[in-house]
Amino acid sequence: MKKLNASRGPLERLLSRMLIAILASACALPGTVFAQRSPDSMPSNALSSSEKLTLAGAVDLALRQNLDMQIADIETATRKQDRAIAQSELLPHASFEADDSVNRHNLRALLGIQIPIPVVPHNIGPYEAVHLGPTFLAPVFDLTLIRRYQASGHRLMASRADEQMVREETVLLTVSEYMAHLRALASVAAAESRVELATRLANQADDLLRDGVASKIDVSRALVRLKEEQQGLIDAQRDADTTVYALKRILNVSDSQQIEFADQQDFFQTPSLDIPDPLVTALVRRPELRSLNESIKAAQLAHKAAVEECLPKFTFDGFWDEQGQTFNTADPGYQYQANMSLPIFTGGRLSAERKSTALAEQRTRKQLTQQQNLVTEQVRDGQIELQAALHQVELGRQEVDLANEEVSLSQGRFQSGVTDNIEVTQAQDSLARANDTVIGALFRYNIARAQLARAVGSVEQTYTHP
Repeated sequence: MKKLNASRGPLERLLSRMLIAILASACALPGTVFAQRSPDSMPSNALSSSEKLTLAGAVDLALRQNLDMQIADIETATRKQDRAIAQSELLPHASFEADDSVNRHNLRALLGIQIPIPVVPHNIGPYEAVHLGPTFLAPVFDLTLIRRYQASGHRLMASRADEQMVREETVLLTVSEYMAHLRALASVAAAESRVELATRLANQADDLLRDGVASKIDVSRALVRLKEEQQGLIDAQRDADTTVYALKRILNVSDSQQIEFADQQDFFQTPSLDIPDPLVTALVRRPELRSLNESIKAAQLAHKAAVEECLPKFTFDGFWDEQGQTFNTADPGYQYQANMSLPIFTGGRLSAERKSTALAEQRTRKQLTQQQNLVTEQVRDGQIELQAALHQVELGRQEVDLANEEVSLSQGRFQSGVTDNIEVTQAQDSLARANDTVIGALFRYNIARAQLARAVGSVEQTYTHP
């Protein structure tokens, strides 16, 4: 090439710099546009102030707004991009390059000898060199990249199974907190009923005192019982307030959002859970097992990729560009070449990678076996717990009927002057215990039903399509 042309015009230099800047900006532009079109925000669906909440509505709202669900969605989207990255490694790559440089070289340093010809200079340059054109690189054969792409597909499937697992856990958590709040509301209603009964009995004791049938201690005993029932009502109202805030956190609604419940009476029902063969269904449907199965397949492909690292890799690359002192005097140039690379010595890296991926596969298989055993335990425990809770509900209802009868009989005996009101307060204690027992049994049954559905892998289906 010729030496640097000192007479090169400033306009030509300015145009060349502007061209390089425009090309660099064009390369950076797509990422900027993509960032503008992909804001880091998630849509929010607030509960209407005039809408009453049901259990199915709460589950649907949680699946749309719960933060754990949004994080799971982001994780799945990340896996999709990882798969796209793995796929891009199998496709040809092309880029555009441009450079403008000033060079000066020592011939002896370049050639390793001194040319014994007086007319040959010791140095070359300074001279300007311009290169402008596209380059490309295409993988021809690389089993490692193919295995990594295949493994990314199984990791994506595992991530989707993990997302379904989060959905199941979110439904179970929503049902548990919803039922906890309905339990608290039932306790409030029962406490209010007992306060009303204690008020009537206190008034009755006062009337009988004026009639000379009862004594002062009967009135004091009735008033003490009334205060105890009022204290229990305060505790029940506290539980109702705290459980509704826990439910708001799960639903991801505003703290100021007022929620009314439309299905409070459903708490006292005991719907069945009809699953023909729970254990077989669980081993097929549980998302944790599907995720681990996909992870095993991904681990197998990762091991194959590590084994195939020692195989030859073939690529094809090259460039076509304009070369010269200036853009005006540039001539076309190109280079196309096929490459083959074969690892000979890597310091033990390839052997370690093969062993590491094999161990990872073994670990995942052990985790699958462990999870299958856990699923079996959860299903069997869930069946036993559901049956026991149902029996408790039946006995609790009978206990409430008997306690109400005891209160009525003791109240009649006290009113007729046969005995004092010790029997009445004892009957009130029995009624309070019976109410707590049946409410606790109903809560236990509803939770056991939800947990068995979760153990089987159908809790979302059970509560979104009741």
